Amino acid sequence: MSMSSRSNRRRSNQRSSPVRRPVARTVEPPDYSREYAYVRQDLIWITIWGGLLTIGMIAASFVL
Repeated sequence: MSMSSRSNRRRSNQRSSPVRRPVARTVEPPDYSREYAYVRQDLIWITIWGGLLTIGMIAASFVL
């Protein structure tokens, strides 16, 4: 077997057709703002009540 036939065989094995990978689709993140609007409102109320109670406890500590 000649040297040129071996190298040709190696080249033909190495140069196979490139594998095409599927292009990844960009997925937009879901919008949860409408679904969790009540959660935001509840957190605002918790913050307001927590602040009022904290101020009330500080005021009561001076009075009592």
